Amino acid sequence: MNYDSLTNEQKQQLQQTLEDYASKLGGTNALLTLIENIKDTKPNPLLNKTASFKYKDGTITWEKSIYKDTLTTLFNAIRHEDKTGDILKDLSPKDYKNTMTMMKILKPITIKIKPNDETLEGLEFPILDTSVAKNTKISYLFKTIFFYNVGSTKKAINFKA
Repeated sequence: MNYDSLTNEQKQQLQQTLEDYASKLGGTNALLTLIENIKDTKPNPLLNKTASFKYKDGTITWEKSIYKDTLTTLFNAIRHEDKTGDILKDLSPKDYKNTMTMMKILKPITIKIKPNDETLEGLEFPILDTSVAKNTKISYLFKTIFFYNVGSTKKAINFKA
């Protein structure tokens, strides 16, 4: 996502959304710390066979293991979606098949972030956003936490109209 190309209204909406998510994890610093911990972990925490990742302030879990080829296809789909606005638009037949297979694998998976602090509610969200029929997208929160860089997230959270 090219943050600088967004309108002020879109930036304001992103900022509000990120603040809502951050409040469920303990604040902006807790969200940014989580993202930094994920970025510092090699290989990507989504490849853990236990389908969980412990970080300083909590635990992230999901239903089943994600394999490297699925994660690679997901990463390519995120890049394609950010460029074209659609995961499947203008794909070659081979890439289309790989993307559809990845979507079938990831559709039922939900990411759960549970902070150590019992007073915080945490987050639960799907990897794929299927809220609009015939238009599957990758969840913005998933992309923010696992793929986008921390700098763009900081810029979005600190946006002032």
